[in-house]
Parts: sequence; C-alpha cells; structure tokens
Amino acid sequence: MTEAPVKTALTELLGQIRNGKEIRAYLDRFAAASGTRFAVFKLGGAVLAKDLDTVAAGLALLNSVGLTPVVVHGAGPQLDQAIADAHLDAGKKDGLRVTTAEIMELTGRISAAASLNLCHAISEHGGRAVAVPSLAVRADILDEDKYGLVGDPSKVYASLIHQITDSGAIPVLSNVGVDNGGRLVNINADSVARALARCFEPLKIVFVTGTGGLLDAEGQLITSVNLQSELESLISTGTVHSGMQLKLEEIGKLLEALPPASSVSITSPDGIVRELFTHGGQGTLVRRGEAYETYDSAEGIDIHRLQALVESAFNRTLPDDYLPGLPVHKIYISTNYRAAAVLIRMNGNILLDKFVVSPDARGEGLSHALWRMMTENDPVIFWRARRNNGFNEFYHAKADGYLRHTDWNIFWTGQPGFEEIANMTAAIISRPPSFVEDNA
Repeated sequence: MTEAPVKTALTELLGQIRNGKEIRAYLDRFAAASGTRFAVFKLGGAVLAKDLDTVAAGLALLNSVGLTPVVVHGAGPQLDQAIADAHLDAGKKDGLRVTTAEIMELTGRISAAASLNLCHAISEHGGRAVAVPSLAVRADILDEDKYGLVGDPSKVYASLIHQITDSGAIPVLSNVGVDNGGRLVNINADSVARALARCFEPLKIVFVTGTGGLLDAEGQLITSVNLQSELESLISTGTVHSGMQLKLEEIGKLLEALPPASSVSITSPDGIVRELFTHGGQGTLVRRGEAYETYDSAEGIDIHRLQALVESAFNRTLPDDYLPGLPVHKIYISTNYRAAAVLIRMNGNILLDKFVVSPDARGEGLSHALWRMMTENDPVIFWRARRNNGFNEFYHAKADGYLRHTDWNIFWTGQPGFEEIANMTAAIISRPPSFVEDNA
C-alpha cells in the first residue's frame, strides 16, 4: 500500500472523528494484531439488502488504513424471496430453514452472488476484498432427515483465509460450507462467525445490524456490558430478558473461549468507524470484563499499585502523598488494577478526581462498565479534564452538561442546580493540579 492512500484514509477518519489521538491509539492497537487477528465481522442479509453501500464504505476505509477484517454474511431476505419465487419453501423447524437439495442449490447461488456484490462494493470504495470459496468451512450435518442440508461448522481451513489477508485484501465468506462428502451445506451465519472467532482469536467480533446495538426493556441502546460485573444485575433488574438475555449469554460463551482482550461490538452500518475508533463508540460493546471492588477510604487498597496505574494512564508522576491526602468519597478498582475511579468530596458535592484505564486495556470496555457503576451509585458527579485530554470525546458523550474554561473543560452528570454548578466550577478551576510536573 502506498503512503498516499493511507494518508487519504486517515484524513477521512479524521473527518468522522474529532480526536486524532483516539484514532492513532486504536490504529496502533489494531495494526499490532495483523492479518486475521484484527476482527471478524458478521453482516446480516438485511444489512446487505438495505445498506450495502454504507457498510462497504466502512469496510473499505478499514482496508485503506491497512486492516483486513474477516467478513461473513448471511442472505436471509434474498433467499426468502428467491425460494418464494421458485415455490420451493419447505418451512422451518426449531428456527432453522429446512434445506432440501433444490433449496441448497438456490442458497449456494444466492449467497455467492451476495459475496461478489459485497466485494465489488468494497472495491468501488477503494478497498480490496476477495470472496472465499465455500470449502473454507467444513460443517457437520445436524439431522438430515429433520432439517435437510443444514450444518454446524466443525473446521475452518485457515490457510485459505490467511492467503487473502496476507495479500492485504478482506476475505468475504458466506453462510455456505461443505460437509465431509463435499456437499454444499446451509449454515447459520452467526455460527460461521463464532467458528471464525474461535479459529483466529481476533481482538474484535463485530455484528453489524439494523438496530445498531442491544436495546433494553424500554428500547434504549445499551452502550456497553461488562459480563462479569454487570450481567447478573441487568437480568435481575429486568433491563435485559428473554431473547436479549440469551444473546448476551451466547456472547459470554463465545468470549470465554477467546483471549481476555477480545470483545464483541454490535453496531449499525454507519457506526462501524466510530464504534472501532472512539472511546464512546456507536453501538453496544460487550466484554467478558473484570469485577470491581468499591472502597470508602484508602484502607485495603494497594496504594502503590493504584498510583502506578494512574501514572501509566496519564504518563505523568503523582506526588507520593497523593491518595492519603484526599477526602475520599469512593474508589472503584478493577480486580487486576487495570481501571479505577477516584471520587472525592468537595463543597458538599462529589468530584471525580481520577478516571483511568491502563493503556493496554483501552478498547476493552472497562471504562463503560466502570462509568455505569459509578453513576448509578452517585447520579450527580463533577469533574474536569484538560482541553487536550484524549478522553474528552468519551466525557462529552457521558456528561449531561459542561462548561469550557481557558485550561479546563468542566463536566457534570445528573441535574445539579445553577448555584451548585457555579460554586463547583469556581472550586474546580482553583484546585491545584495533581501531577508533579504541573507544579514545577
């Protein structure tokens, strides 16, 4: 890849995202996971039918900056129409399409055409994509007497896919594989995505859907889920239930088989770039995650370990008496000291003094889980951030209000009164900086 297309793609990224530091941090992280280790994308057939151009543009942009996601797609609506037109419908059993030999032949043609259409659309937007032959996925027939030629993936021939990513192109697979006898087999595209994820252990598994994420009982988007610390609460409060609960449990089983750094994103066709390259994202991020401990004082905390986390996150030095000198309200720390929030008392209100995620854990969703826990316990919180802070976009997404000052942005959550805002703003601005270098 020449330098000019990369610069053009980066310019396009910058046009969509205000914070260039965020882009660079995520690009460096994704580039380090070269080839098939970056991401597996699953696209529903409805997405290809309604939003082909949008999703192709997003995938082409990723490819233009040197990334090669492995893509698998379904073709449900397209196949429904073709089967109806051919009067071949054999119905469904247990949610699976009964696939006769005639329907399988039609499925093979429709799915292959969908792959080629997607590859062409990616090419039209300046990317490179190659349709992967069906023999790349081996499948076991589930129950031929009951379901016909419907299978479950048993093996991925990774070398066929590696050849494509090694060339710098995006591999595109369909929902069709082969059985042990070489017959074409109809496979659920979600099952193919899970098999690809287990094979390649990517940083990201991305489901691109029309809803753009998981929705709670009120139909509101759930921006993130830390399965270890939040799933039980989400179920007990009724925030998620029925099909949504099953979906999260399925995602949990998938993530259990992958490295801790892997995560699942569910986003819309036009949200791909923001979901991948911003702290705030655009969709739902699901992580296996870590549990959090809550402290009302510094007692029981490994102070040196917490201080090391803060210093590594900011790349600056704290004074030795940082924590002992604070009027602590609450401190949240993840099990492995990879994320933390330090809240203190000020003027009868709560100030978020430090909110940190270890550099090697960014993009894992720890910040979203921590933020939800923190704001559920204390709805009104104030904090400040330097104007050039790389987390400002995340803060803007999470804040209910903010004020801009010469050196600082002042944020808050909840609905504090005007007098509270005025008093806290004055106190926050006059508060001395935390780090040793700022006091020099």
